[in-house]
Amino acid sequence: MDRISQNFTTGLSRRHFLGQLTAGAVISSVGRLRGETGDDPSVGFHVEAASLLRDWCEGLLRRQIIDPENPALHGALQCPACSRIHGRCGDAILPLLSMAARNGDMRYRDAALAAWGWMKNVDSPDGAWTNETDPKSWKGTTVFSAIALAESLEWHAPLLDEAIRAAMRQRLKRAGEFIRATFTTEYGNINYAAAGAYCLTLLGHLLDEPRFTARGRELARQVLAFFTPKDHFLFGEGHPFRQSGKGCYPIDLGYNVEESLPSLVHYAMLTGDKEVLDAATQSLRTHLEFMLPDGAWDNSWGTRSYKWTYWGSSTADGCQSAFVRLAAADPVFATAALANLRLLRSCTHGGLLHGGPHFKHRGVEACIHHTFAHAKTLAAALHYLPDPTDSDPKPALPRSVADSVRHFPEIGVHLAALGPWRATVSGCDWFYRPGLYQATGGTLGMLWHQRLGPVLAAGIANYLPVEAANMQPVPEGGNFPLGCRVEMKTTDGTWFTNLHDGTAKILAESASNSQRFEIDAQLLSAQGKPPTTGEVRFRIEYTLKMDSFSIRATPLGSIAGEWSLVVPVIAHARETLTQVNASRCEITKPAGMLAIVSDQAVTRAPLAFNLIPGFQAIPFTVVSNGAESVQITLHSPA
Repeated sequence: MDRISQNFTTGLSRRHFLGQLTAGAVISSVGRLRGETGDDPSVGFHVEAASLLRDWCEGLLRRQIIDPENPALHGALQCPACSRIHGRCGDAILPLLSMAARNGDMRYRDAALAAWGWMKNVDSPDGAWTNETDPKSWKGTTVFSAIALAESLEWHAPLLDEAIRAAMRQRLKRAGEFIRATFTTEYGNINYAAAGAYCLTLLGHLLDEPRFTARGRELARQVLAFFTPKDHFLFGEGHPFRQSGKGCYPIDLGYNVEESLPSLVHYAMLTGDKEVLDAATQSLRTHLEFMLPDGAWDNSWGTRSYKWTYWGSSTADGCQSAFVRLAAADPVFATAALANLRLLRSCTHGGLLHGGPHFKHRGVEACIHHTFAHAKTLAAALHYLPDPTDSDPKPALPRSVADSVRHFPEIGVHLAALGPWRATVSGCDWFYRPGLYQATGGTLGMLWHQRLGPVLAAGIANYLPVEAANMQPVPEGGNFPLGCRVEMKTTDGTWFTNLHDGTAKILAESASNSQRFEIDAQLLSAQGKPPTTGEVRFRIEYTLKMDSFSIRATPLGSIAGEWSLVVPVIAHARETLTQVNASRCEITKPAGMLAIVSDQAVTRAPLAFNLIPGFQAIPFTVVSNGAESVQITLHSPA
């Protein structure tokens, strides 16, 4: 038994929390994961995770630069999408060593050591690693590289000779000193304090440095102050750490479920800290309300959704390693781990994880950052999880069985569920940067159907390079905004839309066979300004019925000029579009036909694409033409 596992087991026996989370209990819970998406029910998490990890590591091997005469490149991973070497590609050491340990193939060990050697290119004199080869770039990501290297040493030391182990330990001590001296809850966003708590504790055990362990505990306890009072979201993804005018907090689901909360789970299980573990688990249960039945994370509303992918967050690590460790306490985490794993598999092509379901259809390359980051959490999950063998029934995800409207005021979001439909209506007004709008203005962050899958997805209104080094370049053809919206354009080309309105008001009504939302929103520019002719307000109504979803827009007052209702319906080139008549179109999807019907003539634009969260869509537009209101209804298959 390695030192981490030994400490964890000791902590459990001493505190008796999580109902004795033994390996056998985890096997039993994860064994419940069978057939969530119609896959072979005999194949469980362990088998699928091991297969995907192998494919990803092969993809990394194919893109590793081997050029011993060029130390600036030797061992780095070439990114097919970004025309740069990502400074954190040395994190691949953990999944590569994991593969070498699993199958004895020393190609993986050699590749891991080459990646470790390349990390000298991002060394900083203060003990940090920089996020990019630019020595002035961000240093906070040192914590993730340190975790990957420390877990590699802890779990796979037999693959490394003594000289390499000594060099790694020495380098980790320098990184630990940087993190201990630098990280606070105010350093960067809250993900750094959470990850720092686990990292310093891990380094304290590995290097026998009590100062690291003590500071790790301090950080973990300080993070406890960053859970919201009502629904226990973890907040702090954006500065300043205060509520908005509507009472919204800076919260990002992607960072929380794939980075911060897993870090707190690992810290708590390493130390036996029941208070932190309880807080993280309670928060993850809240976040699970936003996992769609197909394993997707609905982060349409998150403050950092400029990095949202349908399966998670583009540069974070993933949820699986923490979820398999929580499975005995609450088996729904096992369901979530497998559902998300299968979504990751469906977005993997040529050994690389692509940034969304339609990247491959669109011909958009994959950023390699997704693969080496998420490969780490699969390697960790397989380390913690023995091979499951039973086939007990599995619990359903919360959103699979939801049947009502639920309001989350701390993020300004309503979740709706009726029959086969799942909808997210967002009025969040906490924005990460001026001009950067995640789903807001009462727009639909997500509309999902049990048979058809995602139907609408807002993404961000404007793709701003907030983290240029960590955001994939916009592909040829642009990045069409996918938010369902009311819009108008002035003669100078300025775009006014409710997608820019953080002040929108949302009223929800629910009945046994229908759900209705009424939005009071104004049309604003990307700078948050109304037209020079004066304020333009609309009532936007959404009506969910068992077999349809309708959107009606009505101006509140007179409006000079034309306005439009735009509904970009998710589709890809392999799906058939039929224009039945001027007011009806039909999209034939693999699971059935979706009809788009208007009370007026509807026009359609060519197939569009958006990196956030990685979908193609057909934009359907109805122009007002003096009408008092316009409506588009989506009719689902019979």
